[in-house]
Amino acid sequence: MSTTRMEPVTTDRHTFMSRSHIVSMLNSSVAAVPQTNSGRHELLDHPAMVSAARSCVFVKEVARSMGFPARTVGTAQLLIHRTYICRSTPPVATSDLAIACLFVAAKMEETIKRLRDILAYSYVNSLPDGARIDVQSVPTAVTDKMRPGVLASEQYVMGAIGFDFRTTHAHLLYVKLAKLAGVPKANIAADGWTILSDSYFTTLPVQYPSLVIAAGALCLAWNLCNGSQRTGNNHVFQLFDNSMRDSKGGRRGTNGSAALSRRRPMSLDLNSDWWLDFGVTTEDIQGFVRQIADFYLLFFNSTVASAEYIERHKNGLPSKEMSQKIGQWRMQLCNSTATPISP
Repeated sequence: MSTTRMEPVTTDRHTFMSRSHIVSMLNSSVAAVPQTNSGRHELLDHPAMVSAARSCVFVKEVARSMGFPARTVGTAQLLIHRTYICRSTPPVATSDLAIACLFVAAKMEETIKRLRDILAYSYVNSLPDGARIDVQSVPTAVTDKMRPGVLASEQYVMGAIGFDFRTTHAHLLYVKLAKLAGVPKANIAADGWTILSDSYFTTLPVQYPSLVIAAGALCLAWNLCNGSQRTGNNHVFQLFDNSMRDSKGGRRGTNGSAALSRRRPMSLDLNSDWWLDFGVTTEDIQGFVRQIADFYLLFFNSTVASAEYIERHKNGLPSKEMSQKIGQWRMQLCNSTATPISP
């Protein structure tokens, strides 16, 4: 089940893609990103992924203002990435596609809100900060003008994902794992939740099952709080060894809910390879942690392209505090200046 692969792998519930296959799909539909300097990231700097990142930030802003739960936000962001990976040059407006993904996600998660309300909040959030108005003041004519484009985008999104609405929630699995581990809410649990949520700004949920995402976030948060190789988990600290540099990441994993219900331990020892009890491989944990760490490092201190990434995720991801934590952790491990590494 954990053999390296290059093509999509289908389980009984989901299809997951390796990172290399995602890059191949993107580059087969549009011209590859020119490698003008070593600071460019072949996946995150792809035009389709730039659009996806901006859409994810916009969706999170709108969803927060409307009070949607984390699972709905995550599902909307997953739909955005699945759509752009399968059809990297959509014939619809970027804003319409983002709104449509939130609308579809709300129905999938049974947190349904009126389309008129979603359109109104989206309109308000699209305005400059100084020009924003009350949502109740948005004219009906404005939302009526937005509606046809969003409804057309909804059909486009459903076609792009093959009308496959099945999903599991990494957020719910994370809460269960954190409770089993008995980690403090103030630091480890909170950091892991941030890492988990931020992973949805990337293609990681397309690459890995929800249980890998939840376990990887908890494992990285545990190591961040421990702060040294002697107290952290050795497998994660070996993440940046030369032997791991060619890891592509993303493979079939065990369905999270089934694994938790089938053989759920009474507690977790975070100093052990506890994820193996849930059918998650060490290679998957390493792949997830390494990619999310590389993502944070794009925003750490002053790299050549850091200003571009920060602007792209303005008001979104990642938090400056988490970027600094990841950067300092990486520097401690490698005893050198932290720079992004393309897996």
